Amino acid sequence: MLTRRAVVGILPCIALAAAVPARPAAAASEHAEAARAFLQKLADSTIEVLNKKDLTTPQKVETFRRLFADGFDVPTIGRFVAGRAWTKATDPQKATYLQVFEDVTILTWALRFEQYSGERLTIDSLREEGKAVLLESSIVRPGKPSIRVDWRIEKGPQGYKILDIVAEGTSLAIAQRADYSAVIQQNNGQFDGLIQALKDKRTKLRQQAKLE
Repeated sequence: MLTRRAVVGILPCIALAAAVPARPAAAASEHAEAARAFLQKLADSTIEVLNKKDLTTPQKVETFRRLFADGFDVPTIGRFVAGRAWTKATDPQKATYLQVFEDVTILTWALRFEQYSGERLTIDSLREEGKAVLLESSIVRPGKPSIRVDWRIEKGPQGYKILDIVAEGTSLAIAQRADYSAVIQQNNGQFDGLIQALKDKRTKLRQQAKLE
């Protein structure tokens, strides 16, 4: 079984790999099929970017920023992974945190997507869980065992958005929440400690991407 660190590390490389149609199954609802089509479109758009070898790293970062904003419910995920500290944070703290959270996530994914090596995503089944649609899939990796990846998607005011990715039973959102909680505890429970840690990480990632 993959460790939490391994799951978090590999997800950016495979999360939006080229999707292929779901295997034949019982008829899905219109809502579930729309969620599947949303994931398919997002995967296709990502692969199109990955195939543009002439893009510079800054161009890739900005392109992935748009894809991330289109595909993921950034505010909801950001609030969740902040945990209990979110309820005690001031409005300025929340705004700063959400911005730096998005920046770090975009830079991390943009840099790790450079490790993409032909992985494919096969949507195996769809099912509804309340307002959410859970898409069960397999990541097919050349020369390596497949990885089970599930996608939790909901429809909101701005259309369908991904709320969480679960790889081999490990939730990316829950893993991040645990990591962020540890950082806050190390900073005497101060939310600003997490914000500063994310700012420091953003600086390192920008240097790595040669954006500084």
